[in-house]
Amino acid sequence: MKRLTNILALVTLLFLTTAANAEQKQVFGDYEVHYIALPTTVLDPAIAKQYNLVRSKSTGFLNISVLKKQPDGTTRAISAFIRGHVRNLVQQQRELEFSRVSEGSAVYQIAQFWYSEGENMVFELEVQADPEQGPFSLRFSQSLYPE
Repeated sequence: MKRLTNILALVTLLFLTTAANAEQKQVFGDYEVHYIALPTTVLDPAIAKQYNLVRSKSTGFLNISVLKKQPDGTTRAISAFIRGHVRNLVQQQRELEFSRVSEGSAVYQIAQFWYSEGENMVFELEVQADPEQGPFSLRFSQSLYPE
C-alpha cells in the first residue's frame, strides 16, 4: 500500500508539473507520447530511493509514457520500447538507460541523466510503440534548474 501511495505521489507530481509547464506530448497517429524532464531535487528522498534515482542538483530524470487511442475514444497506457540520448550545446552526448515502471494501468519509463544548472539539454528518442511499425522520432530541448 505504501508503494502505491509513493507511485501515486510521483505520478501526481509529474502531472502537476506538466500542467504548470503546458502539456508536453506529441501525437503519432493513434499514439500519444507524453514526456517530461525534471531535476531529481523535486522528488521526495524516499521516492527517489524507491526508483533508484540519485537525488542531486546535477541529476535530472526523464519520464516517458505512451498512450494508445482505443476504438471508444479513450486512451490506454501501453508498454513501448524507448531508446535515445541526451546532449548539451557543446555536443556532449550521453545514452539514456530506461527503466520501466508498471503499476495498475499506469506504465511509464524513466531515465536519469547529468546536467549543469541552466544547461539546455536536447533529448532525441526513438519510441517503438508497435513491433509491426517503425519507431517514432521524438526530439525536444529543455533547460533544467534544481530546486
